[in-house]
Amino acid sequence: KAGIGLVGLLTAGLALASGTAFASTSSSSSGMSGMASASSSMNHRGFTKGFYDGHTVHFFYSKNFSCKQPPASKASSKCEGGTNYTQTPANSFDPLYVIVPLGFTPPKSTLQCPAGRCIDHPHTIDLTSVLGSGTGNLTLPAHSHIVATDNSHQSEWWNVDIVGVKSLSTWNKLIRSKNAHELQYLQRAKSSTITGNIPSNLFLYFSVLR
Repeated sequence: KAGIGLVGLLTAGLALASGTAFASTSSSSSGMSGMASASSSMNHRGFTKGFYDGHTVHFFYSKNFSCKQPPASKASSKCEGGTNYTQTPANSFDPLYVIVPLGFTPPKSTLQCPAGRCIDHPHTIDLTSVLGSGTGNLTLPAHSHIVATDNSHQSEWWNVDIVGVKSLSTWNKLIRSKNAHELQYLQRAKSSTITGNIPSNLFLYFSVLR
């Protein structure tokens, strides 16, 4: 199922070029020691929207993304989808579910990050581990975010699990419900319209604010 989901993810990444976010940037990375690091800019702070517990909330980002190797990513960001992390930027973290539309174009207002440009997100991602050669430096697709905790509104690292949504009907259910319980229910009950969690080595750093 991961392979099917990532094929659609590639399509979505190339087709969806716009979305909605409060702040955006092209993330940069460093190859030192084979690890991605924060941009040299001191001004990497901003917001996106997210979903938590039935509400639209705000994520406040104060550090750039982290993608540590291995896996050996070919992307300029050093980030890879389809292969789980082997190193983490912190001992404690929670999952961030990044939902990506596959094969359809949802209303722009339901996309919280446009393709390839969202505050403290990578601009690119490597999908070679699933899709094979030629997919090592793809633009990160447009997407929205779901979390299952607000971590008491404290900033922390979040590991990114990618979820491909294959129908507008299922997408709309997620947008209306705005919670991780509905996501997990749909993954069990409607697996033909939504993928399971596709792992990555990508971590984002933010706090969840109402």
